[in-house]
This record gives sequence, structure tokens and C-alpha cells, in this order.
Amino acid sequence: MLVKKFLADNYADALERVKQELGADALIVSTRSIKFHPDEEAGDTSSCVEITAALEREPVIESDKPKKPLIPELEEFSMDMSRSGWEQIQPLIQSLMAKTDRARSAGLKEGQMDLFGHLLRQGVNEEFAVRLFSLLNSERGRSGQFEGKTEKEILSRMMKAMLKCHGPFELKKGKPKIVALVGPTGSGKTTTVAKLAAQYALLQNKKVAIVSLDTFRVGAVEQLQAYGELMDVPVESAQGRLDFRKTIQKHRDKDLILVDTTGKSHRDTEYSLELAAIFNSSGGDVETHLVLSVTAQDEVLNRTVSQFSILKPDRVLFTKLDEGVTFGHLFNFAVRHRMPFSYFTAGQRVPEDIETAASGRVIRLIFD
Repeated sequence: MLVKKFLADNYADALERVKQELGADALIVSTRSIKFHPDEEAGDTSSCVEITAALEREPVIESDKPKKPLIPELEEFSMDMSRSGWEQIQPLIQSLMAKTDRARSAGLKEGQMDLFGHLLRQGVNEEFAVRLFSLLNSERGRSGQFEGKTEKEILSRMMKAMLKCHGPFELKKGKPKIVALVGPTGSGKTTTVAKLAAQYALLQNKKVAIVSLDTFRVGAVEQLQAYGELMDVPVESAQGRLDFRKTIQKHRDKDLILVDTTGKSHRDTEYSLELAAIFNSSGGDVETHLVLSVTAQDEVLNRTVSQFSILKPDRVLFTKLDEGVTFGHLFNFAVRHRMPFSYFTAGQRVPEDIETAASGRVIRLIFD
């Protein structure tokens, strides 16, 4: 097998070189645009197109034109492969070709493949990415230009407009704001409760109380009590509807009551019904924040939303941003579930590692 790279000023010229040297049977492995600075002092930027093509047999058509690379540092290369090597690389080539075909069928323009591929690598749902580029190209069609902005900047602005962020908490006068954190096991609810309590009690000088419904996990209440002593914040443990209602009444003079709950697997559908009954017994509105880890898979996030749907969560709070590798699923979540983000956490420090959610932060995580 023969694999070669071809460089030219544009896609059409590069493709013509492929046909001349490898013939019509050549497979296009990948296409990319290369930017470089021929004059470092001037800072001028030039670009070219690189096509990687493969041929199972040696070419019979040879070009009469001299093989002079556009950029001296980037030379063409060839690599002979055995039949077994071809069998190993063939699925990769087919996958690359399939992605290229899908992108072209979606109406992507020349030069948009890199940006489209970046979104997919970041975990943005392919269907959502296709819709974004359709909107991008339709906007180009209406205006004919982007008023000096790059396609990345326009795409970022479009994605940012689709993200909703509602934070921090809006405290009430004359009665406590009750906020419950619910979510799966290991999402970081208890630590997040401590961070929020510190934010309001220590930094904003508000009267705060913590109520724990987590009687299942060993040490959960003790962990909160340790934080409470440091912050001079009362920590109560409640079991069942009657106990929860009495505890809420006991702290009706507070500005904010934070409720910690037991973590459950997304397969547990009964626990949310128990929580709904407990919250309804409080005599006041309970604002529910669904706590999810940014490291969770898309499908797990979707199932967790379904699990807690009976509670009609008001906000979503994403934790462990410091452990995330890709962040496209934050955008997927916002588009699918239309649930505003409230806070983000990134680390174990109390109260430092928490921030009010912002759409610009999500966009930077995806593109930077």
C-alpha cells in the first residue's frame, strides 16, 4: 500500500495532484488546512491545503510536473505496507471517509472541517454540530460576511446564546430560601453544600443552616458538622417528612437553608418520589438543584435527569470541572434539557473552589 501527502494552495489543486500521481482509485484519508508564517518578523500568515491519500497498489500514472513542496519543511513521504497493514488501517480510513461524507452532506464549506472536527472531539453531539454549522452558513448567506469576525467567534457566540445560567441564589426577605441539592452517588453534593454555606455565611454574612437527609452514607452528617463548627453554621439531621418539616420551622429565621440528600444510582427511580414527599411537607417552596459531575457520560446524565424529573429540578450544578477532559456534553445537556446552570465547582477546597456558572466559561472550556 502507498500512502502519500499532497500540498497545494487550495483543495482543488491538491486533489488534482492526487489524481495525477495516484490515479482515480486513490482513497482520501484526511484533509486539513495548514497555516504558517513565512515571514516571522512581519507576522504575515499564509495557508495551504494538505491531502493524505492512499492507494492499495503502486500507481501507474506519474506526473510530468516536478515534485516541489509548497513548504520546504513539509516534504511528501511514502510508506509501503503489507497486506496485513492494509487490513489494520482500512477501518480507520473508512471511518475518516464516513465522517468527511457526513460533514459534506451537512453542507460544510471548504475550510470548516477542522472546526467541525474540534466540536466532535470535544464531545458535542454530531447532530447539534451539524445544526450549528447550518445556522452559521445561513447567517453567512444572509450577510455575505461576518463583519470582521472569524467563524470560530461567530460559532462561539451562537453556542453561548443557547446556554442559560441562573445564579447565584436569590434570597427572600422575611423567610428562608430553601435549596436542596440532589443527584447521583459521588457527584459531590456534600462538599458542594459546605462550599455554598461558606460562601453565604462567611463571605456574605448571611444566616445559614444545613439540613442533612443523608442518613445512608456513613460519616455524611459528621462531615457537615465539622464544616458547620468551623463556619458557625448549625447542622441538623432529619429523617422523613415530619422531622424535615420541624427542622425547617426551627430555622425559619435563617436567610438560607441548604439541604443535603442521599446519593442514588440513576437506576433508582423510587428515591426521587420519597424526596418529593419530604419537600412538599416543608410548607415552603424548595428550590432543587441537580448536582452532576462533568466526568459523567452523556447517557448517564440523561438518565439521571429522567430519574429526578418528578422533582422538576430548577437548576443544574456541575462539579469536578478540574477532572474533565472534554466539555462538549455541557452544551449537549443545555440544548437537550433547557435547564439553567447555577454553579460550577473545580476542586475540594472550601470555600474557594466554587464559582457562579457563566455561559462564557462553558465556551472557553470547549474551545480553549
